[in-house]
Amino acid sequence: MVSPDPPAPPQSIQLSAPETSPRSRLPVLELQPTPVPVQTAHSPGLLARLNWQGELGERTIVIETLEETVKLRQAGFGSLILKLGETVVHVNPWSGAGDYSSLPKADQIWITDPLPEHLDVHAIRQISKDSTQLIVDPESARYLEGLLSFVPLKSDALIMVDGIGLLAVPAYRAEMLPDGPRLHVGNSYLASFGDFRLFVAGEAQFIPNIADVGKVDVALLSLDNQTSLSPEQAAGIARSIEPTILLPYQYRNQEPAKLSQLLVGTGTMVLPLNATEDTTSRTRGPAPDRSVAIREIYLEGLEPERALLAALFDADQDGPTLLLPDLRTLVPSGLRITHSSSNGSTLLKLTNSVWNGGYGPLDLIGEVDPGSDTQSVVQRILRDDGEYSEESIGELIFHPGHNHWHLDSFAVYELWTLQPNGTLDQVVATSGKVSYCLRDIRRSSEAERIDRAGFTSCSPVRQGLSVGWTDVYQYYLAGQSIDITGLEDGTYALMSTADPHNLIWESDETNNGVVIYLEILGTKVTVIDPS
Repeated sequence: MVSPDPPAPPQSIQLSAPETSPRSRLPVLELQPTPVPVQTAHSPGLLARLNWQGELGERTIVIETLEETVKLRQAGFGSLILKLGETVVHVNPWSGAGDYSSLPKADQIWITDPLPEHLDVHAIRQISKDSTQLIVDPESARYLEGLLSFVPLKSDALIMVDGIGLLAVPAYRAEMLPDGPRLHVGNSYLASFGDFRLFVAGEAQFIPNIADVGKVDVALLSLDNQTSLSPEQAAGIARSIEPTILLPYQYRNQEPAKLSQLLVGTGTMVLPLNATEDTTSRTRGPAPDRSVAIREIYLEGLEPERALLAALFDADQDGPTLLLPDLRTLVPSGLRITHSSSNGSTLLKLTNSVWNGGYGPLDLIGEVDPGSDTQSVVQRILRDDGEYSEESIGELIFHPGHNHWHLDSFAVYELWTLQPNGTLDQVVATSGKVSYCLRDIRRSSEAERIDRAGFTSCSPVRQGLSVGWTDVYQYYLAGQSIDITGLEDGTYALMSTADPHNLIWESDETNNGVVIYLEILGTKVTVIDPS
């Protein structure tokens, strides 16, 4: 007996929301370092509906206010798409979240922190138009300097963009490293749109002084007990800002249901923003030991408060520290332009080098399948207790030009045009995905610590990069070029990025790329200072 096809989801479902009490509001100002709440009347209730068919695609929450319509959708992981009236906002756009080509371009882009799945230059470019305003946290601004035009929004600063008042609210994320626990500071955002107030929290485990935000209509909270807010922490935030509707995103398992139970009787309705798939980002290792954190953690040069530490770290989260690698790309060298008379192609060739400056080796284990040209590969991650874990990261492929096995899609080389202000504009030529045999070729002069060379062959069984060692691919090897046939003479930026899809587990995912500036005149290429 053939099972009938499942029924298609309805176009929309009406979701009743409770009426709310009067609430405090932040004034909408052009620029105000520390806005002061004022009392205004609050419109009764909100009408929410669930919509599968519309311009944002897939599962979208549609909220009707007295003045405008607000739409909210999770694109994937920490990536969100909002539409406030006619203004389209993308939050933390990420290439891995899906195909953005069919979605509306951004009027605004909000970046909460420099995690690689939140700060993706390629995704930002894909959804931007000439008038797009890119708004970022101070830490992300450091990485974007010279790459894009942006507005850095510091904590407690309020700006007005497209009729939306946007306030930066500090948020903290913890990381455990072998030399001690560390806190990273990013932005959450409070958006005031007419009489409607929306709070968006990024991937963070603590948001200090949350009560100062005041009451909001809708809150978006990243809900993950290991890398973001636990249900208990999210419930505490909800009790402080009293949202009419709370939308958990990037959650796992039954965490939204647990949060809903914790908020019974508060008047807050919990609606998971995306219940159709697992949208949890990968875990970056165990949380820090609370007792260690109290002794060693630092926070922007300030003495950490015990209340902050208590909110971040629980004693039952103690665990071993992961000894992760850290891939860093060196400035390309050996640049030259060659022209083939046989096929008329012009190639920009380069020597590319990647070294490991992390706490542990990049250790790749191939799972051999004799009947296939490809095979899966796992990354073995060492721990400080002598044990290890393994994570699947892609495939090893046989490279006929090099006659040995490579890790697929390890690097990409791109040539960018420049805007008048010197920031990167558009990719005009690319190498595409470049595969590598990863092995220890030379000691790195940049390394503080150098292990004994542990990877010396291009075996399909095991490859890698020891701490302090560099893998070098010379310009004359297959794949070490960008086809620039027909490219006009001019000034360009060359970007080389290791692990462009962030498949490899690292201690720092934000330092994999390097940019240099070139002047191309015929068959002559010169490295220049962009200033």
